[in-house]
Amino acid sequence: MRMLCLLLAAAWIPQDGEVARVLEKHKAARPAESEIRIYRLSWMPSLKEARERAAKEDRPIFLLVCTNSYGNMFTGHC
Repeated sequence: MRMLCLLLAAAWIPQDGEVARVLEKHKAARPAESEIRIYRLSWMPSLKEARERAAKEDRPIFLLVCTNSYGNMFTGHC
């Protein structure tokens, strides 16, 4: 089975420009840096851990509360 997978993978050799087209599509679909800044915050999974880290680093805590039942900002879902 592994040999078959290797043969199939080796058979697909990208043509000139194909890789560039895929990368351009990825670049067009990717959010702008300004749209994903919120994910660069130091997210903590619990208030307890946030308090410990804030005390250790002498930083404030920004508490964000999701009110829907599926919200989980730690994993990026709200």
